[in-house]
Amino acid sequence: MRLAHYEPLSLGDFPGRLATSVFTVGCNFACPYCHNPELVSATEGTPRLTEEAFFVFLERRRGKLDGVCITGGEPTLHADLAEFVERIRSLGYAVKLDTNGSNPEMLAHLLETRSLDYVAMDVKAPPSRYAEVTGNSHALALAENSIRLLAECDIVHEYRTTVLPLLFSEADIDAVASILPAGSTYVIQNFALTKTLDPGFMSARGFEPWDLETIAERTRLHYPSLHISTRGGI
Repeated sequence: MRLAHYEPLSLGDFPGRLATSVFTVGCNFACPYCHNPELVSATEGTPRLTEEAFFVFLERRRGKLDGVCITGGEPTLHADLAEFVERIRSLGYAVKLDTNGSNPEMLAHLLETRSLDYVAMDVKAPPSRYAEVTGNSHALALAENSIRLLAECDIVHEYRTTVLPLLFSEADIDAVASILPAGSTYVIQNFALTKTLDPGFMSARGFEPWDLETIAERTRLHYPSLHISTRGGI
């Protein structure tokens, strides 16, 4: 695994768990608002964390932490992800995967082997704009496959979309909701400016909290079969 760094304690990345979040390097999407641009591709300045250093940390925190969130970048691009997950689980940790859904084959394997306790999949855009937002012409077909895989599994999961006025309209958010299976948990995440892949988005802002709630309520009315919530500061 090509790892960048880890956050020793996260109270929000893995619902219901005291967790650490570990960040992988490499992503096949180029979302302009990405808040981890240094992880999209490995450069001379990209942080590097060895697996052994990370597992030394996990050994020391056994009994104090109970979860690991694997995020990125895009973790499923790494061929050895399954082995990495199993090594974490062997230490007694629950595992959450953050994914953009672009590797349904890897996701299917992890679901079939019941290697994951929670999955959060980013649904990046409405179907008509998926290639535009992600910079990947195959992204929509891959995402739709992963959405289906999660809908058919009994592992806790959520779909989520990061939104900002510069890029998304209310109609766009409705269009995302329209491709999610009935009964799904859908989280509308507000953009929070830290750093961005596209420098042109460094002047972008998220929705005002009350506007985000208004959007969520509108989407709930249109798609009552979805469990819709909001989350700020992503």
